[in-house]
Amino acid sequence: MLKVFLFVLLSLYLKESESLEKGMEMVTDLEKYSLVFQPCEKGIQMVKFIKESLKNKIGWFSSCHSLAHITICEYLANGNDLSKIKKQVTEILKYENSQYVYFDDYSAFPKNGAFFIAPALKSRQFLKNKMQAITSIDFDTKMFKSTEPHLTVGRKLDQDKLAVAFENFKAIDLDFFCSSIFLRRFNPIKKQYDTIEEFKFGNLPKPPKEEGQLSFDF
Repeated sequence: MLKVFLFVLLSLYLKESESLEKGMEMVTDLEKYSLVFQPCEKGIQMVKFIKESLKNKIGWFSSCHSLAHITICEYLANGNDLSKIKKQVTEILKYENSQYVYFDDYSAFPKNGAFFIAPALKSRQFLKNKMQAITSIDFDTKMFKSTEPHLTVGRKLDQDKLAVAFENFKAIDLDFFCSSIFLRRFNPIKKQYDTIEEFKFGNLPKPPKEEGQLSFDF
């Protein structure tokens, strides 16, 4: 009886250990991703120049080395989650159209010290509509949504550094043809995101919504 009892205890212990290991694997398997709009090469270089110019005036700041982008959302996912999300993104983008977007002003979010390049009114609405469509899919994971499209120059700037930024950067004229979004994965070594995939807009007409059929009782 004692041997049987010890055998049962050992079996339970091994099962619990196996479950714990699987749980740990699921946790460590999670990686951080983001979906973004990305300017053309000319726009990327323009934003890079602005960042470098500001860095020369105020020193290092958050995002000074990051590639120009407009964040749509950030989320954690494992391999299976990522595959599901990519399929949904591909499907929803079939019916999204492409167009030029224009950025014509500098602005800031004073609360978090973000200094950024803001889109013109019509471009802002175009980007917001895309962001809402993409973030409406079922990510089934913890996600941060961006609600205001903007090209970040710097983050976590104090009031003095924001004042320097506004003093030195007054006029901007940046545009690019927005025809896709990009998937990026966080690189913990570089502390930056790496672009890993592009999803093109399909520019297909949206299918008509199904209308309910009327029925009559006679």
